[in-house]
Amino acid sequence: LLWGVRKKGRAVATMSKEALCLILDVGRSMGTERDGESRMDVAKKAARMLIQAKLLFGAKLDEMCMVLFGTKVTENKLNEEHSDSYKHIQHVQVFKKPDLDALETVAAADVEDSEGDVLDALFVGLELIVSRVRHLKFRKRIFLITDGGGKIEDKQHVDLLINEMNFQDVKLNVIGVDFDEIDGDEDEDEDENGEEAKGDEKKRPETLVENEKLLRGLAKAVSGAVFAGSQAMEALNFIRKRSVRQVHKYKGTMQIGALGIEIATYAKTSVQPMPSLKKESQPAREGNHADRAVKMSRTYWNKLSDDDKEVEQEYRVKAYPYGKQLVPFSKADEDLLKYTCSPCLQVLAFVPQDSIKRFWCLGTVDCVLAREDEGIRNGLKFSALIHALRDENCFAVARYVKRKNSQPIFALLTPEINEEFECLYLNQLPFAEDYRDYVFNSFDEKLKPTEEQRSAMSSLIKKMDLETMVDTEGYEYEALVMEEVQNPCLQRFYQNVEKRVFNSSAPVEELDPAIAKACKPDEVLVKEAKDQIAEVKRLFPLEEVEAKTKRGKKKRHWRDIMAGEGAESEVAAVDEHLEQAKKLKADAEAEGTDIKMEDLISTKVDKIGTATPVEDLRAMAARKDDPEILTRAIKEMWEITTKMVQTSYGILQYPKALNCVQALREVCITNNESEDFNTGLEALKTSFKSNKKFWNMVIERKLRPIDKSEDGASKYSKDDADKFLTEESSQEASMSVSASVDDDDADMWDSME
Repeated sequence: LLWGVRKKGRAVATMSKEALCLILDVGRSMGTERDGESRMDVAKKAARMLIQAKLLFGAKLDEMCMVLFGTKVTENKLNEEHSDSYKHIQHVQVFKKPDLDALETVAAADVEDSEGDVLDALFVGLELIVSRVRHLKFRKRIFLITDGGGKIEDKQHVDLLINEMNFQDVKLNVIGVDFDEIDGDEDEDEDENGEEAKGDEKKRPETLVENEKLLRGLAKAVSGAVFAGSQAMEALNFIRKRSVRQVHKYKGTMQIGALGIEIATYAKTSVQPMPSLKKESQPAREGNHADRAVKMSRTYWNKLSDDDKEVEQEYRVKAYPYGKQLVPFSKADEDLLKYTCSPCLQVLAFVPQDSIKRFWCLGTVDCVLAREDEGIRNGLKFSALIHALRDENCFAVARYVKRKNSQPIFALLTPEINEEFECLYLNQLPFAEDYRDYVFNSFDEKLKPTEEQRSAMSSLIKKMDLETMVDTEGYEYEALVMEEVQNPCLQRFYQNVEKRVFNSSAPVEELDPAIAKACKPDEVLVKEAKDQIAEVKRLFPLEEVEAKTKRGKKKRHWRDIMAGEGAESEVAAVDEHLEQAKKLKADAEAEGTDIKMEDLISTKVDKIGTATPVEDLRAMAARKDDPEILTRAIKEMWEITTKMVQTSYGILQYPKALNCVQALREVCITNNESEDFNTGLEALKTSFKSNKKFWNMVIERKLRPIDKSEDGASKYSKDDADKFLTEESSQEASMSVSASVDDDDADMWDSME
C-alpha cells in the first residue's frame, strides 16, 4: 500500500526506453479477403499505426526492429547458426529509432506464396532483443501481427519459449487478424457462450483455431495480451499518450516544525502543448542537401542613430520599464536582483477543507510520495499524516521550492487514499498579486429565477448526467471518461502530419469523427432530454433585440430625417433654435452689446442626464423662465442618485452619487429648498442605510440634512442634523441585523443551488 505507486514510478524511471520487435506475418493465408479488404491490408494498417504512435509519442531513446515471416527469402541470425530451422523468416530492419524507413518497409511488404512458423519467428525476435539489450535497462516487448494461418511444426518448444521470455522479462502483444473477440476472462465457463464459440470455430479452418488458442495461452503465460483485429484497430485509432520519463521534481525533506519526512514529488498532470515546427531551408531541400536547418541570428541597431552600425555586445544593457521610463540593469545587477532560496517543502499550517476555494488552485498537479529508500518508518510517518488529514478534513498549506533559486510556490497538499496507493496531491495556490477581482452587479429581486425555473433547470441537469447513462440492457455506465477524451487540436494535427508523410500535397482533413464525438453533446442524451430542454426554453424565452450604435441611438442622415417619420418634429426643433438665435440677436442690439458665440450654440437643459448630472442640475437651477423647473430638477436628481447606488458595480458609482448629493445640497441651500432636500435624504437613508460601504462614505462626506442655521424653514436643528447620519433606534437595529442574517442565508442557499 505504501509503495504501490512508488514502485511503479521507479520502474518507469529506471527503464524509460523500450526495445520493440515488430513481427509481421506475410504468409499465404494473409491474402484472404473479407468485405473487400484482405487480412494483409488490416495487418499493414495496424503496423503502420503502431509505428506512427512510436514516431509521435515514443520516448527519444526507444528503438525498434522488424521481422517478416512467411517470406520466400530466409535471412536471420538463427538460421545462419541452424540452417535446417528458422526458414522463411527475414530480418528486414535492425534496431534503431523509429523513422520513415520503417513505414516504407511496411508499405512495401506484400503477401508471398509461402508459409512461416510463428514460433520460429518469435524465437528470432527474442534473440534480436536479447542481443541488442544485453545488460542495458530497456523495457522489452514483441509485437506480433498474424492471422495464425501458418503451420506450427514444433509445438513442444512453447514451454521453452515461455521460460526464456519470462527469464528475459520480454512481454508479448498479439494482434490477431480475424481472431475471435473475447471480452473478460478467457477461462470463463464454456457453458455460458460455448455454443456461439463452437459455431464460430466451424466457420474457420482448424489450423487457425488451434494456433489462436496456442497464441492466447502463450501471451497469457508471459503477461502479454491478445487483441482481435477489430479491437486493435479501434484501440490504435486513438493515438496514445506520449511516453514520459518519470523524473522527480523535488527530492528532500517535507518539514513540519521539527518533524521531517523524506519525500519526492512527481508530475501528475501537465498541459501538452502543440508540437513546435522546425524551420527548414527550401533551397537546401530542393538541392537535396543533407543540412537543411535554418540558423537564426539577431542583430541590434540604434534606431536613434542615422548610421547602420551594429551595437556591439559590450555596449548593450537590459532595461526594465517603470512607467514610461526604462531603468537599466547590468548583468551583475540582474544577478543580484534574482531571488535566492534553497529547495524545500515546508508545511506552514493545516487548514479546514471548506476554507479553501476551488478556484484558488493554479497550474498543474504534482504527486507527493514517501521515499522508499528511507525505510519503513519514514513511510509510516507519511501514511499517518495522510490519514490524519483525511480524518480531520484538513489540507496542508506549504512553501514549495523545487530547485535552488527557483521561484517559491504557495502550495496546497491534499490527501489521497484509495485501494492501490496513498499520496498527497500538490496544487499551487495564488499569491496576493495573482488574484483578479472582477466586480459584478447583483440581480434585482425581480430578475432572480423563480422556483419553477430552478426546478426545470435541475431536471435538465439530472437528465443529462453523463455518469448515470443506461444502456439497452438497463446497466448504468459512465458515458464520458475524462482520461479517454483526446485533445482535438493535437489529434487533428497528428492526423494530418501522418497523411503528409507519404503525400506532401495531401489535403488537410477534418478531425476523425471518433475523436470529435467526445467534444460534442451525446446525441442519445440530447434526444432523451428533449422534453427538459423544451421546458427550459419555454421558461427562459429569448427575444431578439436590435443592436444599437455606440451612443445608443440609431444613426440617421439629414435626408432620412426629412423623408422619414418624425420629420415634422425634427424640423420644428430646428425652427425653435432659429427663433431663439433671432431673439438673442435682437436683445443684444437693443442693449448695444455684441452677441456671443456660446449664446448661439448653447441649448437649454430640460432634464438631468446620467453623464453630467451635477452640471445639468446647476444649469436647470440657473434658469428663470420656468418656475417649476427647480422642483423637477431636484426630483430627477434624487432619482438618478438612487439609481446610481442600486446599479453600481461594487463601489464604482458611489463617489459620483455622493457628488450629486453634495451638489444638490448646495443648490437647495441657495434656493431655500431645504424641505425637498431633507425629504430626499431621509428616503436615501431608508433605502441604503444597510449598505455599510455606501453609508460610511455618506458619513465621511458629512452629507447631513440642511439645518435651521442654513435655511430658517428647515425642521432640523443643528444637533438633530448631526445625529441624523449615525442614530438608529434599538428596534431598527434589531430588524436590520435580522434582515442582514436572512439575506446572507438566502444568498448562501442561492449560491449552493
